[in-house]
Amino acid sequence: MEPPDRLEKGIRFGCGFLFGCVAAVGVLLSSLSSGREIAAWLVVAGLICGYAAMRWGDRFWDGLRRWWWWT
Repeated sequence: MEPPDRLEKGIRFGCGFLFGCVAAVGVLLSSLSSGREIAAWLVVAGLICGYAAMRWGDRFWDGLRRWWWWT
């Protein structure tokens, strides 16, 4: 299996970043933090999920699916 090229890494990171932001919004809406805290959590969650998606690709998404939907 050949390693992912730069475009694929960018797509993986972008999708992971968006997922991290959406997941963080769902968690943060229940806590009603200040605007700066929410922005910081969005960036941190986005970067973590983006990096994980870029690094592990389909294994990241499959593991997330198994954890999230308990299948």
